[in-house]
Amino acid sequence: MTASTPLEVTPKDPTPKDPTPKDPVVAETTPVADTIPVAETTPAVESTPPVVAEEKAEPVVVPTPSAGATPPSAVEPAALAAADVSTIRSLAAPVAPRPQPGPIATVVISLLSAFGLLPPVAPVPVDVTGVPTQSVPGTSNVNGVTGVQVGSSNLGIPVGAGTYTGAADWYFPTQADGTVQAQGVMLLQHGFLGSKSWYAALAQDLAVRTNSIVVVPNIPSFPFFTCNGCTLSAVPMQQGVAALFTDPNRTSLNASAAAAGFHGVLPEKFILTGHSAGGGLAAAAGGFYSDAVAPADNDLLGVVMYDGVSSNGTFAGALTSLANRGIPIYQIAAPPQPWNANGQTTNDLVAAQQPGQFVGVVLANGSHVDSLIGGSPIIDFFSQLFIKPSPPGNTQAVYTLANGWINDMYAGLGPANGVYGTYGDPDQYLELAPTAAIVLGPAPVVDVNRYLGTWYEVGSVKQFFSFGLVNTTAVYSANPDGSIGVVNSGNYFVDGGPQSRIVGAALPVSATNDKLNVTFFGPASATPPGNYWIVDLAADYGWAIVSDPSGNTGFLLSRTRTVSADLYQELLDRASVKGVKGRITVTPQPAAARELSSPNRV
Repeated sequence: MTASTPLEVTPKDPTPKDPTPKDPVVAETTPVADTIPVAETTPAVESTPPVVAEEKAEPVVVPTPSAGATPPSAVEPAALAAADVSTIRSLAAPVAPRPQPGPIATVVISLLSAFGLLPPVAPVPVDVTGVPTQSVPGTSNVNGVTGVQVGSSNLGIPVGAGTYTGAADWYFPTQADGTVQAQGVMLLQHGFLGSKSWYAALAQDLAVRTNSIVVVPNIPSFPFFTCNGCTLSAVPMQQGVAALFTDPNRTSLNASAAAAGFHGVLPEKFILTGHSAGGGLAAAAGGFYSDAVAPADNDLLGVVMYDGVSSNGTFAGALTSLANRGIPIYQIAAPPQPWNANGQTTNDLVAAQQPGQFVGVVLANGSHVDSLIGGSPIIDFFSQLFIKPSPPGNTQAVYTLANGWINDMYAGLGPANGVYGTYGDPDQYLELAPTAAIVLGPAPVVDVNRYLGTWYEVGSVKQFFSFGLVNTTAVYSANPDGSIGVVNSGNYFVDGGPQSRIVGAALPVSATNDKLNVTFFGPASATPPGNYWIVDLAADYGWAIVSDPSGNTGFLLSRTRTVSADLYQELLDRASVKGVKGRITVTPQPAAARELSSPNRV
């Protein structure tokens, strides 16, 4: 963890190039045929972190479709299962794509959708045939997908005594012969102010990498011009989404898929996903579904939230309902920021976390819009301009994490035995080159006695009094009155330069001792919330990251004057995840060289 010789620590290039090619973008309501070639790979063996890969498993075709009502279709599923391959290929012939909407049209469509003013659209069907497949326990049936075809239609969602009808895009993963042999259905819900076209790249990647039929419906964000309860965060709408799947015949879903050009019956197994408020909807709908069906009838495999935000009081109940059925819910979070309500839903998820349980990750330096980048150039530009730029590699990390977890869900696997997904212990550091993530976990429980002693500042958000300060050191000791003695010191500009020294005292303000009040004038106070928050701490107390309630300050502390470049980068990543907002720069420790050359060195 520490270097044996003094090291001039230089952080890694904060803007490395993402070497991973992105999937082609699918535009609003634009059918695209066989757009993504997919190479077959083998499942990863356990490593640190596990490598996400896809297991070779040929789909097993059965002669009859799954149970359920047959939606209106020109061809019956039973006949299709036995049809000549050339006939099936002709049914799935590529459809000429419509022109993509321009930037202004994209913005107008998005605004109309957000306010519930976008009328039902004329379906734009493709022509694809579903062939039922049989799952193989322990594997995810992902091989054989060679592309995606996208059809559009309307989807009716029951809301209260009525029905909300909105546009929906359907992403059908196709085999080389043109058939669709999907292993499940996935609902991907856009976020607040969002529209289905924003998530074209994400939906396409999910369809290909998990062999799922993905449906992305438009749901209004505002209630002014739509039916009562017909918004993303309205409980009746979330109950309505659950009702789409509690219906044993999946009537509305099958009808919408058929109108989008799918011939057959949708698979029964399904997964709920969503971004931002759409993630909150996915979680709530999952909870309502779990409460409504008998355990033997459960087809929900899991919920994945892309920096999900829940604001209507349903989240705690949903977590309980999902946990009671053993249905996993995972979050790919960004660090606290205004558009994810400063991480409140992520904090609520962690608060409900069982000891050692895996519930997701936070991406280093992440943006609330990491998951939607690639869907629409103009939306990519403005979302990053007004929210936060998405660092290189973060969008691909979102894909890798989500696809791995979802493939494990299909295989009946999870964090303990998964072969496709990347998991870890709470607060574990995961390298996802060129980015990184921290596994979600609770705040540290601090043993004050172990925390006492000497700490060296190896990096910090510089304040007015710390510019030019080197050899910055903090020494903590136990005072007779029960408080903690604090002595901060350093030299200005060079080793042996003018000394800075200040003495103070501290008292914990939380039961876990991770939050303290430090004062340098007057007696110490135990009044919350404190101004010295230990937001991350090594298990061996070898390093610590300190901030404050606002996140405007940040200090990287080590028991040694020097750290390796890799550890320094990890500390930077951890600080970003834990809510440090300011720019951290290296704090030089030139005394390290003098101490190493000292004849009295032990």
